[in-house]
Amino acid sequence: MAVLPAAYADDAASPSVADLVKPGSHIELGVGYVSDDSFKQGEYNGLDKQGIYAIGNIDLRGGGAYDGDSAMRYRINGTNLGLDTRNLTAEYGQQGLFRLIYGHDEIKRNYSDSYKTLWDGAGGSTLTLPAEYPPAATRVSSAASANAALANWNNIQAPYATAACAAAGGTPTGACRGPGILIPALMKNFDVETKRTIDGLAFSMQFSPGWEMKASVRHEEKSGTKLTGVNMNRFSGPSALLPEPIDSTTDLYEATVGYANERGHFSVGYNGSFYNNDIDVWSAQYAGAGSTTPVPGNVAHMSGAPDNRMHQINLAGGYNFTDTTKLVMSGAYTRMLQDESFLATPTGATWVLPETSAHAKVVNTFFSAKLTTRPMMNLGLNFGYKYDNRDNQTPIRDFLVTPDLTGASTQFTNEPINRRLQQINVDADYAFAGSQGINVGYEWQEIKRTADGEGSPFRAKKTWENTLGAEYRNNLLDNLTGRLAYAYSQRRASTYEDGDPAPVSPAAPLPAADPLLPGFRQFFLADRNRDKLRGSLNYQVTDAFVLQTDLSYSKDDYNHSKYGLQESRSWALNLDGDYAVSEKLSFNAYYTYEDMKSRLDSYAIARATSITILDPHTACTAFSAPAGHQPADYFQGDPCRQWSETQADRVHTLGLGFKSKGMLSGKLELTGDLAYSYARTPVDMSGGSYYNNGAAALNNVFVPAQSFPDITSRMTDVKLDGVYKLDKSSSIRMNYLYRHLTTRDWQYDAYSNSALGVIAVQGYVGPGITSPDYSVHMLGVSYIYSFK
Repeated sequence: MAVLPAAYADDAASPSVADLVKPGSHIELGVGYVSDDSFKQGEYNGLDKQGIYAIGNIDLRGGGAYDGDSAMRYRINGTNLGLDTRNLTAEYGQQGLFRLIYGHDEIKRNYSDSYKTLWDGAGGSTLTLPAEYPPAATRVSSAASANAALANWNNIQAPYATAACAAAGGTPTGACRGPGILIPALMKNFDVETKRTIDGLAFSMQFSPGWEMKASVRHEEKSGTKLTGVNMNRFSGPSALLPEPIDSTTDLYEATVGYANERGHFSVGYNGSFYNNDIDVWSAQYAGAGSTTPVPGNVAHMSGAPDNRMHQINLAGGYNFTDTTKLVMSGAYTRMLQDESFLATPTGATWVLPETSAHAKVVNTFFSAKLTTRPMMNLGLNFGYKYDNRDNQTPIRDFLVTPDLTGASTQFTNEPINRRLQQINVDADYAFAGSQGINVGYEWQEIKRTADGEGSPFRAKKTWENTLGAEYRNNLLDNLTGRLAYAYSQRRASTYEDGDPAPVSPAAPLPAADPLLPGFRQFFLADRNRDKLRGSLNYQVTDAFVLQTDLSYSKDDYNHSKYGLQESRSWALNLDGDYAVSEKLSFNAYYTYEDMKSRLDSYAIARATSITILDPHTACTAFSAPAGHQPADYFQGDPCRQWSETQADRVHTLGLGFKSKGMLSGKLELTGDLAYSYARTPVDMSGGSYYNNGAAALNNVFVPAQSFPDITSRMTDVKLDGVYKLDKSSSIRMNYLYRHLTTRDWQYDAYSNSALGVIAVQGYVGPGITSPDYSVHMLGVSYIYSFK
């Protein structure tokens, strides 16, 4: 509950002429109380702490009366002034001449207060291991013996610090404590949150009949942290979700000059965006086995988002050929630039960086046109065209790098990617029989995706999509109206380059080739048939009772994809009713149901598999495959390597509300709302794959797929708001909100429910975040003063 907007009771008597022609002002001051701490409940509204808070809302208006000689007006509007989500705007102007607006907005986002981290320095750019953690040189990774495995620092479940400690046995203490003991003991809480502060100034002026100039500037500051996954020591050490520091600013500039008269209009403008990130690099010490390479210093370095800027020139215009035929066009030319310097190459590294910066440049060209005409009274025609071209002009360069900074390097080449869209729309709307109408439309779309380098991430260059749709509407009865619409679209791709499951790797220093699964289709390039159906009814049962319903259905069928996304479907039902008992009392109720489902099929093959001999294979039983040996059906046909994932989202929402005014001799206005929602996300898995355990015999073990526990969420909201009018200028307002949330999410609960806690996964330091649950009561009392 961000403090609910101020509500004001209506006068019992009819307003006077003065009340209607002179702007009114309101000031609301009060106190509120939150019953419990809840980071999640206060995720965006600033009400995350137990205790008292200030209520402050203002709406001050002044200047000449609407029927007076003066056209000068001003307004100061502020909401949630007692919270750190406050908003304030101030406006001054003279109608028909100029207007000046200043705005200030604060936005806070609480992500988690249950997050735990091993590292000191959270919130800053240097994350270090606690002083109790042993030096990197003493942390060893080995499985040469049973005792060594019990002291393997790349397995965070290992209880001992050294093989000698493991040999001594017993409960490890002091210097014998390994990661399995130290990490849980050294984890500490840290609140993950961000804060945005936005200040803006806008000015507009009408300097000649038909001419107007607009300009604005906005400055945004963002600070805090976000969770970022970090790999330690080339994936050989434990990974973790770490708090990445945020400290950035974004400046936006806009300026437009336009002209309009009864026959047409046009405008030309400039938009500029300048992003600056004060976090160039942030680092975290390795928590696993110490690296033998001294150059990186057992520290992972991560770069922040680079500074960048954008310049855009835009044009827009329209012309009325006749009263029934109009043409509207717009276009924009945009240059996006990023030339932040690369981080300095560490001393001793064998990296070869061909440039000091990416010198990245992307040019975007956009144009759209729409012609509307009505050749007959009951026939309307629309024709549209859109062109959007993203041309990545970043230079192509070869980079020689190595994960441990020394030794033989691997060559990587950046691949600037481009996208061009063209789209044509035609539709006709025809009204007939007085209360009926039909709309028929066609859309053609072409998207071309290319890469400027030798390779391309796109397995097909072009896709074409054709969509045909129709909608029928009818006033079935005087009190019953309805609509029914259907659209069918078909997307097809140009020749699709199938994957090679056993590619030949190029010579060094180029990286090894990755195997690609034959029959797999990238979902955004895959052939697809889409059906969309939607219907609605509006029934005026009586003058006081209205029912509305809406039903929509959509299905995507990727019918030519053997592997990858196979289908997705969704449907939604909305029911809404309003009943007015009298002019002073009304009720409303609604129910919505949403159901979304998708299915993905795939087939497991390994990377860098050397195969020279294909052996017979017995389905889904453990087998031995010496080096160079694999089953005869390894690349296709093995049912034991096929797997499927089906994910659904099902959401029920139910709401009831009422509004009563004129109670207690017309002095009390009361509103109430009750809302309940239940969401469930089942993730079902089938099939399985093989896992090579490294054993001498039967080293390939079949592992059947297992479904994930359902993700669930239940929320109940109860809101009551009352305004009691003391006199014409004074009111007392009371509001109450109760919110209860219960969630279950295996992504978090896997750690909190495990006896091992944050070390439940051998190579990953768990974040300790728990699924949010809370019950919070909020109460507010305020005084409202209204005046003119």
